[in-house]
Amino acid sequence: MVDIDAVDPAGDGIGRDGGTRVHVPYTIPGERVRVRITRQQGREAWAAVEAILDPSPHRVEPRCAHFGPPDVCGGCTWQHIAYAEQLRLKSRLVRDLAVAQLRRQAPDVLPTRAAVPIDDPWGYRQKVHFVFGNDRRRGLVMGHYSRGSRHVFDAHECPVHDPRGNAFAFSLHEQCAAVGVAAAHRDLRSGTLRSVVLRVGVNTPELMGTLVVTNATDKRLRAATRRALEGPDAPHSFHLNLHARPDPYIFGPETRHVRGPQHLRERVADTSFLISPTAFFQTNVQAADLLVRLVLDALPAGQPVLDLYAGVGLFALPLAKRGDRITAIEENGAAVDDGRAALRLNRIPAERCRFVVRRVEAALRALPPRDAVHVVLDPPRDGCDPEVLADVFGRLRPARAAYVSCNPEALARDLASIARHGYRAQPLQPVDMFPHTAHVETVAVLVPR
Repeated sequence: MVDIDAVDPAGDGIGRDGGTRVHVPYTIPGERVRVRITRQQGREAWAAVEAILDPSPHRVEPRCAHFGPPDVCGGCTWQHIAYAEQLRLKSRLVRDLAVAQLRRQAPDVLPTRAAVPIDDPWGYRQKVHFVFGNDRRRGLVMGHYSRGSRHVFDAHECPVHDPRGNAFAFSLHEQCAAVGVAAAHRDLRSGTLRSVVLRVGVNTPELMGTLVVTNATDKRLRAATRRALEGPDAPHSFHLNLHARPDPYIFGPETRHVRGPQHLRERVADTSFLISPTAFFQTNVQAADLLVRLVLDALPAGQPVLDLYAGVGLFALPLAKRGDRITAIEENGAAVDDGRAALRLNRIPAERCRFVVRRVEAALRALPPRDAVHVVLDPPRDGCDPEVLADVFGRLRPARAAYVSCNPEALARDLASIARHGYRAQPLQPVDMFPHTAHVETVAVLVPR
């Protein structure tokens, strides 16, 4: 028997068996469970639940048929937990990780803010993504990877996706299966289909689809996509992305425009954005809007702002629109092209927002302190390179900085480094970008001590 008393960053419950810390998926703090150890490494073990002996009052029935065994969809980890408790656990996770790194210097953590209704946390993913696979009995399947594997199970629902995106994806799958189009095999030497991505507008009615394939030579594929695009669920625009490389990236280097507009329009924080089919944009637009407004509130208006890892300008454009002067650093040229197009769309004067296509580490060395009275950092999941933190907080020394994190482990580590440069974090604000998972975004506002 194991008593679950916490959760790890992956969302699994944690308990102890003597001196061993045991990670148990699909459990909730406060529960007593009987488990079977499946793997052990030193004093860390991983186990499967055999029985819930004392269930939590926060345990609920999962909504999706694919949650838990036998499919064990890798997309959601917390559908068995009531949503209000999910929010509380996310604040606790951020707090525990911060305390482990900063101890007495750890900032307070505010209650996690939801971007969806508490009583209806579904259909929030405006980026709908399914992968294709081949099954000996079923033929072409479309779904998600099973947890911890590259096995594609055949999904017939996904309630966390926006239903408008699901409708076209399932229609396209049906048409491709009907004419015998195969999924690409793992070695990419045969088969065609890799994945389908739908971007659904929240504040606009638009829907953009992108089908990712290894090649575009299969005439059956053309017939299937034509029929799907003639149906009632067809997107406003459609693209074909060619991806024949054996890498983990969703998209390949070549995208062909098939029909409709080149970009999808979206509005966040009263600012219009143009999104290319392969560009990164936040999966949950409502949560992105909340993040932007938190950053706007954190930084007084009218000062020069340095926006690092700027992407398409999610923070840079709303800041420039209100009158700040922005230097936005982003190494992805396609993202910068979208940002510059949105700059013109919003009629923001070009001198208000200057995009620099360069790696953050290299760009920082050439920047004078006057360009960084305020700083926004929105780094990738691994957090900031120590060189970046030293340059920002050791040399540029902004009056205020807003750090937007998608990984509380990396944030806690980086806050410890920032503290050594004489800065402290105000109370951390978690934001729930992905309900029913342990993923949590956090906004940290940093000021000199």
